[in-house]
Amino acid sequence: MVTQRFYNIGELSTILGKSIASIHGHLARKQFDAVPPPIKLGRRLAWPVDGVDAWIAEKAMGRHNRPQTPTKRRGRPKKTKGNGGNEQ
Repeated sequence: MVTQRFYNIGELSTILGKSIASIHGHLARKQFDAVPPPIKLGRRLAWPVDGVDAWIAEKAMGRHNRPQTPTKRRGRPKKTKGNGGNEQ
């Protein structure tokens, strides 16, 4: 008999460091790049331990192989000299 281990949503939230509500949000939006895809066990969602480990390893490898892109600046643009206005 083959036994397979599964994580429930509470265990997955601890492993990923996300709240249960954020995991539910990612699942509702089908953002499987943010959380691994679950399987249904009756009415409950479960995540195979091997699948979660593989998903984490894939994300870790993708982070190291991805070229560093400059981050976009956030917020209001800073004023620069020579924009016109009240210069004398």
